[in-house]
Amino acid sequence: MIWFSWSVSETGYEVHEGTLIAKSPPRVKAVVRLKDDFAENICLDFVALDSNPENICNFANQYGFLQKRSLDSESLFLWAKEIKAIRDVLLAANEGRFADAMDMYAVGYSRQSGARAGFVSNVTKSDMEFRCVALDFASWLWLQIGHNLRGRQVATCRECGSLFFKGGGKRSRRAQSRRTKQFCTVGCKTAYNNRISTQRKKFLEKIVNTTEQG
Repeated sequence: MIWFSWSVSETGYEVHEGTLIAKSPPRVKAVVRLKDDFAENICLDFVALDSNPENICNFANQYGFLQKRSLDSESLFLWAKEIKAIRDVLLAANEGRFADAMDMYAVGYSRQSGARAGFVSNVTKSDMEFRCVALDFASWLWLQIGHNLRGRQVATCRECGSLFFKGGGKRSRRAQSRRTKQFCTVGCKTAYNNRISTQRKKFLEKIVNTTEQG
């Protein structure tokens, strides 16, 4: 998993003339490593932004600028470029074009600041541990996408059409069940099943009414 030091403006961000502006200087937080599921959701939320300025601003309010060198403002063009690039990688993987996905991933990551890696002391275990620390948020996103693509599949939700990861897990049964996932969330699965149930009920009622009239 990838470590990162988040840097977010406490008073939030705003959009003006195609530029994302921090209302106050971003404050650097501690270096942390997020759980896989949480990190995965951040990546998928980023892909789902669709370059919408309001959505980008709301996302930045939680996670900050994409690039570390951005101190007070950042172009929305940069956001649109990275959103599209990561989405294209996931779409290619979803369509089974794995070679294309890997080529696009290599191009996308090559323009990022990258990460620093090395062994650091682990106080709680009195031992050393290996850490890969992203140098900025954009690098973290690309590294997390690469991490999630290893041994996993990209699928499209049957209900809402959103992209999501499936497969993986520590045990074979969990891996098998997750590879069969058809929905991005439990909510989408419930909505789909309810809709299908309603359609079937209406269809049966129509048959009964037709039979009675005959």
